[in-house]
Order: sequence, then C-alpha cells, then structure tokens
Amino acid sequence: MTPEEVFDGDPVALAIHDEIRRTLLLLDGVRGRVSRSQVGFRRDRAFAMLWCPGRYVASDVLSVALPRALQSARVKQVVHPSAGTWMNHLELRDVADVDDEVRGWLVEAWAAATVTGHSKVERPASSRATGTRKGEHDT
Repeated sequence: MTPEEVFDGDPVALAIHDEIRRTLLLLDGVRGRVSRSQVGFRRDRAFAMLWCPGRYVASDVLSVALPRALQSARVKQVVHPSAGTWMNHLELRDVADVDDEVRGWLVEAWAAATVTGHSKVERPASSRATGTRKGEHDT
C-alpha cells in the first residue's frame, strides 16, 4: 500500500501526512512503513505513526514515541507501553496543526529512536542491500 491508498478519500489526512513526511525527509535514516490503518516512520525503531481517520480512530491521530510524557494540552492521551517509552497521541485536524511544536516533538522522537550502546542485529543480505525491511520504504 501507499500513503495515498491509506488516506484515500481524505485529502486533509493526506495533506497532514505529506507535511509530516516533508519534516522527516530532513532527517537521516528515516524509513516509512505503510499498513491498512497507518503510516509509520522509523529509524532503528518506530517513532511516529499517523493513523487513518475512521478506521480505528475518529480523527487524524499522530502517535509520537518519546522517552517522556509530553506535558501539553495538545496531547489527547499518553500510554507507557514499555520502560523508557511513552506513546503520546495528538489529534490533528488540519495541516496547520503540524507546526513548529509538533515538528520539534518529531525530531526529538527521531533522535531517541536509535539503538545506542547495543549492537544491531544483522539483517539478511537481501534486506541489507536496500536498507529496508519488507513493507518499508525510504521516505
């Protein structure tokens, strides 16, 4: 699937995706993964997911994985799925919602999404050649 297919029929959601993608294109090592319900972005691990409205959530929701819970009225929900990771969920209703504050959180999440002090698991040669895993694409 492509982001255009995920957000088919929802031009606002696609525009929000495109704005987030433009921000992430400036960062090194970002890959995208598209599923039926979301477009995710990862470095060594996933750090941001944009959910398709109407499938599992009512509106556009950007989930940002950070090593802290955000203290902002813009955050609709925070969950703590694992040690050192807080998933911060933001509702986005317009492209203008992807502002400098959200971009800052995305950059912070990208910076935290690297494996430091651990050796990386070697991927099979077929996926190493492209630098992506099945279902992933370079942004």
